[in-house]
Amino acid sequence: MRLVSWFRAIGDRFGVLPVLSLAALSRLWGLGSPNKLVFDETYYVKDAYTLWKAGHELQWQPGDVANFTPSNYLTSPEFVVHGPLGKWLIGLGMQLFGVDNPFGWRIVTALAGILAVWLLYLVALELFGSKRWALLPAFLLAIDGQAIVISRTAILDGLVMTAVLGGFLLLLKAINRVNPAKWLTWMALLLGAGAAIKWTSALFLLVFFAYYTLHTKTWKHLSLLPLALVTYLISWTGWFTTRGWGFRSSDPIGSFISYHQQMYHFHSTLSMQHPYQTPASTWLAMLRPTSFFFENQNGVVTAISPIGNPVIWFGGIVALGFLFSWFVTNRDRVSVLVFTGFVAGYLPWLLYPNRTSFQFYSVVFEPWILLVITLMAYRYRAVRMASVGGTLAFAIFIFFLPLYLGLPIPLGFWQLHMWLPTWI
Repeated sequence: MRLVSWFRAIGDRFGVLPVLSLAALSRLWGLGSPNKLVFDETYYVKDAYTLWKAGHELQWQPGDVANFTPSNYLTSPEFVVHGPLGKWLIGLGMQLFGVDNPFGWRIVTALAGILAVWLLYLVALELFGSKRWALLPAFLLAIDGQAIVISRTAILDGLVMTAVLGGFLLLLKAINRVNPAKWLTWMALLLGAGAAIKWTSALFLLVFFAYYTLHTKTWKHLSLLPLALVTYLISWTGWFTTRGWGFRSSDPIGSFISYHQQMYHFHSTLSMQHPYQTPASTWLAMLRPTSFFFENQNGVVTAISPIGNPVIWFGGIVALGFLFSWFVTNRDRVSVLVFTGFVAGYLPWLLYPNRTSFQFYSVVFEPWILLVITLMAYRYRAVRMASVGGTLAFAIFIFFLPLYLGLPIPLGFWQLHMWLPTWI
């Protein structure tokens, strides 16, 4: 029980601060390395740069995929399939720290990843009413490899995770506080902004409002839903004012709708071969993590892989089974709430099994898996198990840290981390 007592003493004395410090260290340390584009940064860094230059995304020189040369953009608008807000945010970091500075590319997503840890703590505090138990999911998110790598990469998924987690916190406040309209208003605005990063957020918006409707058995709050459209449309101001791809001055509204129809067609029909594509049905088991970066120079490997912490993810599968069996017999409010975020983030991908998808998309609903783990530990008062599991997860976090931070390691040491052949 000494381990349990030690964890309690740290939490009681310092609260969430040590967890946030750990999250900040793992997300900010060596953020500018590697000094080159990582995975899909080739799209979002370039789009962010031209958004700030022209007000809309521009095309780039053919063949310049792996490099970012600021002068290599063209004057022709580019067709992109995600809203502009996430790229505006990435571009903000580039404006503050320099367009040639990889730290500037990634700082906004890193800060969003740290914020997500704090938001998850606040969410758990609302759900469980215990500061000690609220620390557990925040700690797990702070040390999970997938969440760390996504936060350290200038792509959109971590920003979406933070937005929907914030929306969930506002939903809980609407349920638990007086004047729920205020919280629902902010939730609609925030998730509308999230949809302007990726449409995934819109699904959370609909599910959260549906839950609140069923919970309160009232309908009048649904009048707040259009507020989400306000923040969504504001994010497209640059496209309207600078005439982005597909804009027709004779019919701006019609061209905007037509653009979105083409975006939907792309997302609903995307089917292409990729060495790291993986169906959503395998995500929880981490069968095929995406390799973000890999270099081998004379037997010294620099690799970046968003491999989820095995203790957390395999423990999450077990916890989901326990939660489902508990829900069948009890149907309590907290279980339903935790299920809402998980279902909103995961179910849509299961409905499109032939759509090209990747393991790291699961980061958007990962916080709810951590809440499931915490809820089961809380329900069964498994304090010692939570402490031992957390310690083991932390040990694995230390072991995998070189692959999260992209640190140079011997090839043989990298191979020790490839626990499954499909991880290579």
